[in-house]
Amino acid sequence: MVAACVTLYFIVLIGFKRTRSGARLEMPETPLVVTLPGYGTFEGIDIINEQDSKIIHHRRINTFLSVEYSKQPIGKDRFSPPNWPHKFEGTRDAKEYGPSCMQNYGFDSGHHKENCLSFNLYRPAGVPYSTKLPVFVFLHGGGFVGGSARSFDGPLFVGRSKEPLIVVTVQYRLGAMGSLPSKLFADQGLLNLGIRDQRMLLRFMQTYVQYFGGDPDRVTLGGQSAGAHSVGIHLFHNYGEDTDRRLFSQAIIASGAPTARSFPPHTYPLYQDQFGRFMKMLGCEMPSNVSTAAMSCLRDASLGELQHASSVIFKETKYNITWPWQPVSPGPLLEKYGSKSGKDGTFYKVPTIISSCTDEGKFFSPRNLTSNEEFIKFMTNLLPGLNDQDVRELEELYPDPSNGAGPYANSPESTQYDRVSAAYGDYSYICPVQETAQVLASKKVPVYKARFNAPNGDDGSMGVPHASDAQFFNGNPDVRHPHLSDIYSAYFASFIVSGDPNAFKTQDSPKWERYEKLGGKQLKVGSDQRGGVHIELEDQGIRMRQCNWWRDRERMLRLYK
Repeated sequence: MVAACVTLYFIVLIGFKRTRSGARLEMPETPLVVTLPGYGTFEGIDIINEQDSKIIHHRRINTFLSVEYSKQPIGKDRFSPPNWPHKFEGTRDAKEYGPSCMQNYGFDSGHHKENCLSFNLYRPAGVPYSTKLPVFVFLHGGGFVGGSARSFDGPLFVGRSKEPLIVVTVQYRLGAMGSLPSKLFADQGLLNLGIRDQRMLLRFMQTYVQYFGGDPDRVTLGGQSAGAHSVGIHLFHNYGEDTDRRLFSQAIIASGAPTARSFPPHTYPLYQDQFGRFMKMLGCEMPSNVSTAAMSCLRDASLGELQHASSVIFKETKYNITWPWQPVSPGPLLEKYGSKSGKDGTFYKVPTIISSCTDEGKFFSPRNLTSNEEFIKFMTNLLPGLNDQDVRELEELYPDPSNGAGPYANSPESTQYDRVSAAYGDYSYICPVQETAQVLASKKVPVYKARFNAPNGDDGSMGVPHASDAQFFNGNPDVRHPHLSDIYSAYFASFIVSGDPNAFKTQDSPKWERYEKLGGKQLKVGSDQRGGVHIELEDQGIRMRQCNWWRDRERMLRLYK
């Protein structure tokens, strides 16, 4: 059981990836060449989609692999902010997948490198490059410590879309390379590097996607899990230097939100302790008033040493879900918390799809809590900002099942498993998704909200946990409920090309109605055993009273949301 859970954790964390057969690289008859003015020329390759009967429109996919969108942060530039790549002469091959960024799990020195700031671009062959296609930029998940541009199957999504579109999958710095919260990095202006990489990619797309046949005015930014948190961060950053400087026209947020989990400041005591241990493991002295030596030590360490330290500290926090290497607020792109930006109205008013899974918390929650005392200890360790009154209210909102009564009685795994999973899932994903949806809808933004309710594994204790919809969203037919993959991916592709998930949906799927207010309509995507696909009222699918508690504005700020 433990081994199975570890394996599943690894699969989801690294990017929700499942290998798909039936896709191969092939040189086109005519060289596939694109010139980006002021940068350089790239030659791509074709991917041929095979062995999938649902791909009837776009089997041959023009592909440009591992195109660098930034100067690479290597050598003396390690930990530097992203910047425009240098101009080059000649033609670069864009025919092979390049290295991924450093991973906290499954590190491979042959495939995980620092020169990883690149993207893969997929478009249907045969569509003139003068026809400006809508663009879907996907940010992978993985807890900000894992994943890659291959976490989303771009050729499959392009191939299954009824209307032509472009998919761009992105790599950004991860683990301690992407966020090393500390006074040292705050003083150097180096916080939140990973999400700054993402913004650099969006700027690159605004300048250059037109030369790949894309429309810079029709860019949908989407992501899952940590990628969805990232989309929320960019969506809620219509202030400061970015005021009215929108780099995308629509958003897709799957199992995430700008207020999902917490983003404490770099001065957070746990982060200070983690940074100190990180430096000690690398043999670097803690910085004094002069930080030159500390930065030199960090830049001189090998990537393997950095990965080992980053991974060890992360693994030690997995049980308590007190992860290191997360974006921080205040910091670049998170100068104020998502809840404050929502209250201030400083977000981009663009059409948005947003979703959560029924049992978000069950994937992460500890499976060995047996008493109310252990439940409280876990929650207050996770959230030190909870005060005594909060704890009393938390116990009332999520009643103790130890006496065999209440909604969390007869829990699998352990007495408190369903209870702690409900509380953690509401805090970290389900209620933040509701908060984002209602804030956008309050400004008359077109919002389409969904609850995914179909397990992709067996009907075990986890139900429908975090990111269960990943392969369905992608359109992968190799899932437990293939017809849901057809329905779900068609909604998303339709939204990307038209702004309306219903314009090119499958014939047998219901109209996805807009979410207009708290308690409003949302799409329930369930297996036949769980009621199928239909519109439900929000209170039929989530814990409304508990979400109202988690969404209290004063409490959100105390919890760094």
